[in-house]
Amino acid sequence: MEMGLYNNIKDNLPIQFSIFQLMSVLGIDASEVRKVRNLLKQFYMQGYIKRISKNMYQKNKKKKD
Repeated sequence: MEMGLYNNIKDNLPIQFSIFQLMSVLGIDASEVRKVRNLLKQFYMQGYIKRISKNMYQKNKKKKD
């Protein structure tokens, strides 16, 4: 399931994206922002994205090993 979410992010968001753009793509409303932040943290920890500011993220070209 997690890779499906990542592929959705990869296909539907620009290289640099905000948490709000991600919430829109995933169809999640503002009351569930904590879930989205936790998801982004997991993707960051696995090397799929990097955080560039409080609400902005950038997709990595390749996953870090």
